[in-house]
Amino acid sequence: MSHQALRDPSLDALRGLAVLGMVFSGSLGFGGALPAWMYHAQLPPPAHKFMPTLPGLTWVDLVFPMFLFALGAALPLALRHHTPAEAARTAVRRFALLLFFALFTQQLKPAHVSPWLSLAAFALLGLLLVRRVPLTLKAGAWTAAVALWVWVGLEPKRHDIILVVLAVMAGAGTLLWAATRDGRQAWRWWALPVVVAVMLAPPDAWTRVLWSTPADWAWRFLFLKYLLIVVPGMAVGEWLARGEPVHRDRGLASIAFALVVLNLVLLQARETALNAMLSAALLTWGGVRAARAGGFAARAWPLAVALVLLGLFMEPLQGGIRKDPSTFSYQVLTAGLSVLLLVALQPLRGLGVVSELGRNPMLAYVAGSLCVLPLLQLSGLLPAWQALTGSVPEALLKGALLTSAVMCLTLAANRRGWIWRA
Repeated sequence: MSHQALRDPSLDALRGLAVLGMVFSGSLGFGGALPAWMYHAQLPPPAHKFMPTLPGLTWVDLVFPMFLFALGAALPLALRHHTPAEAARTAVRRFALLLFFALFTQQLKPAHVSPWLSLAAFALLGLLLVRRVPLTLKAGAWTAAVALWVWVGLEPKRHDIILVVLAVMAGAGTLLWAATRDGRQAWRWWALPVVVAVMLAPPDAWTRVLWSTPADWAWRFLFLKYLLIVVPGMAVGEWLARGEPVHRDRGLASIAFALVVLNLVLLQARETALNAMLSAALLTWGGVRAARAGGFAARAWPLAVALVLLGLFMEPLQGGIRKDPSTFSYQVLTAGLSVLLLVALQPLRGLGVVSELGRNPMLAYVAGSLCVLPLLQLSGLLPAWQALTGSVPEALLKGALLTSAVMCLTLAANRRGWIWRA
């Protein structure tokens, strides 16, 4: 079976939306021109000072869980023909490559080195991660990348935390999926309360030994809490891999999207009781339509109902929903919202560009920092771009310009078959 046949357009679109959200939210103008819901809930304007106890949920807080959910859903599609041994090797390889990616990209950003070195790093990563590059050229690229990294200085503490979490989830998630496939799916769900129990244990509990790590920049037990997002993604991916018919009910898609917007608006406004009541009503209405639609929707909607309602009942715990430090309600609820977004995307047309971005997320994720920004710096345009913060149009334009450049670069690479893969 071809690689293309294993892809799902709606899942690619979900991943593409997540990458777009990461790039756009990370390049918006700061300074108070835009409202609080345009940033992470714990980084409100105008000062954007981190407030770890501030509860809330914005669309920016949703993009990373969307990507993690897509990672989990992609596992059954990509590895369903792998033996357990092959899946284990894939888990180790993906963890190692993504961890290298997290360290290498962070230390070669233009904030730390010259723009020429950032561009060189971007080019080397392309040679390393595009599979059709000849092995001799890959070997030379690895040698050059390691030499460049040693030259600028090996600082493991300087890493991209998002990519480190992705590395751990890619490795641990793949191993968990391989160990619980073929009729053993229930065991992966049992892994989740075990993780929660270990995390809630008091400091003197014997289970705290699991927190020990020789390198906290590469592995922390607390990263496993994101399995609360990845494991539901695995279930959805298995339904997609079995070829469950996609639904074409645009009304159901509208209900799913309305539920996502409702939760983002009312949880950020702290209208939690109203949000729970309205969400329950919409989930019930959607459940009737999903059962009528059948196929994927009939399977996915009950999972979304369970996750959203459980997340809302958990929301008052731990001081309210928060991304950082993330609460259990955050993981559970955003997993449910990701299911709803996938249901909302299935019947839509015109998602080609977004799906294309989702096919090449690694390139899209670093294209801004390792390619576009260095080029702006070399051209002398970086100060003008950075100055776009004083008003709402300027702050939005700043994000739109960088996001558009990343989109164009990624789509051009896709047309030439330059897909970065770990």
